[in-house]
Amino acid sequence: MRAKHCWFRGFTLVELLVVIAIIGILIALLLPAVQAAREAARRSQCVNNLKQLALAMHNYHDTYKCFPMGHMYIGVFDGNPDNDFGGTGFGWGYSILPYLEQGPLFQRFDSRLPVGVAPNRDLMQTPLAVFSCPSDTKPPQFTDGAIPNSATSSYQGCASSYDGFATAVTPSAVNWLRRNGVFERSNRPPVGMEFLTDGTSNQFLIGEVKWKMDANDRNRARIYGGSDNPNWAQGATNTVLINGQWTINWTARQGNPQPHRTAGSEHPGGANFALADGSVRFISNTIQHTATPWIDNANAFDRPNNGANYGVYQRLFSMADGLPISGF
Repeated sequence: MRAKHCWFRGFTLVELLVVIAIIGILIALLLPAVQAAREAARRSQCVNNLKQLALAMHNYHDTYKCFPMGHMYIGVFDGNPDNDFGGTGFGWGYSILPYLEQGPLFQRFDSRLPVGVAPNRDLMQTPLAVFSCPSDTKPPQFTDGAIPNSATSSYQGCASSYDGFATAVTPSAVNWLRRNGVFERSNRPPVGMEFLTDGTSNQFLIGEVKWKMDANDRNRARIYGGSDNPNWAQGATNTVLINGQWTINWTARQGNPQPHRTAGSEHPGGANFALADGSVRFISNTIQHTATPWIDNANAFDRPNNGANYGVYQRLFSMADGLPISGF
């Protein structure tokens, strides 16, 4: 019998190129879906971080009947207790460590001394995962100001809806209309839930920030506190607190004069915020924002116009403006 032979015809070059092109198209179609899934997971972890921080805030409030000090800014360490600075420089992140299962780290700090001196200086270099959004490109540590290699953060406390941190010599002299957020410098007393008369579900507590905000592709956010002077708090409140004056994700390159005091994130379209009721909301870049500057008490919250020029974003920063909020 004649043997049967099986013949296999190979691919032509054209056929091979067609197959490669089809595979390339499939990969191109699949890659965005994979990236979107990864970002969804990162965003979910960010939300979980903020929930943990908000819960720690509530546990702190249950213990002390108020929220932590935003930035311990005034004190005696400059030799003059009547100055607007000279405090220890600790921020709200330090205060809630025991409620984040970080009691041993909390105990190692000496809150009687400024953040820039031993043993606090070295402890300020300790990164914590709960303060890091997986989408944020920040390094774990960065030297900026008086504290070398200080641990960075993706989250900051929400201070006033207006720009800046206006100084006042004593807590009794603070203008509460201008300094109207949950957190502020310590020349305004800490506040409890009873001060949030606009409602806890209408009040920002903690906001997300991102690394590449200023002209040097960085941000100043820190976990435990900050200071531009190694021996006491002076400047650097923008390491722990943001304001509502500047819209979300407005960078220095886009003309923002204060990117270190501005919320932002690497999540497409906006940033996550923890509200005072413990919930976490994603706030869009397109939220109504009017950038109304501080003028005086009579014009606070644009009262002469019933708040027409005082945006929803700013209203979420101020705890007692008395204006309605919707659509966020």
